[in-house]
Amino acid sequence: MTIQLTLKQRVTGAQPRAMRRAGRIPAVLYGHRGTQSLALELEQRTAEDLLKRVTINNTILPLKVERGWSGDVLLREVQHDAVGGKLLHLSFFAVAGHGSITLDLPLVFTGEAVGVKVDGGLLEKVITQLTVHTAPTEVPEAIEVDISTMQVGDMLYVRDLVLPPGIEVVNTPDLVVAHLTPSPTGRALESMEAAESATEQPGEQPATAAG
Repeated sequence: MTIQLTLKQRVTGAQPRAMRRAGRIPAVLYGHRGTQSLALELEQRTAEDLLKRVTINNTILPLKVERGWSGDVLLREVQHDAVGGKLLHLSFFAVAGHGSITLDLPLVFTGEAVGVKVDGGLLEKVITQLTVHTAPTEVPEAIEVDISTMQVGDMLYVRDLVLPPGIEVVNTPDLVVAHLTPSPTGRALESMEAAESATEQPGEQPATAAG
């Protein structure tokens, strides 16, 4: 991550609405000294650019407070106006000094499933990220999920994943990550063949009238 974020401490008594009208977004930093938090601000353009480049509760990035604290943080929360969608507030969590942190990691699916390549099945991804506990210094960019051995009808669970060292999954082990189903075309063909087979069952031949 090449982002270097520098924020200003918010002036005491500054009103959030007035700040937003002036093109500044209120923010808060917490977790860096027990329960103490810092009221901050940043330019709206900087905030909008940041949201294009990081993922909430996923990306660790360096943050510096002018004439104050500096260290690695997570973007924990983003508040938008419920009606117009306008950006209202950002919350950052300092990860330094914490034995472990909780964050969401994306899943990257690797390989081509046998059931897709050979049997024409469809891989359905049920989830695309996991919530994990890990040390701040050991956060991987993503968790790889090898699907190459999956056959039609297979289901892949959280408990089946091979995790990097130091990663503890918060999600239930029985949560389905992906499953491989027959293609809709294949199911339709099977139904047609079954219907045709049913109509071709042998039966009594109609009697022929005597001449």
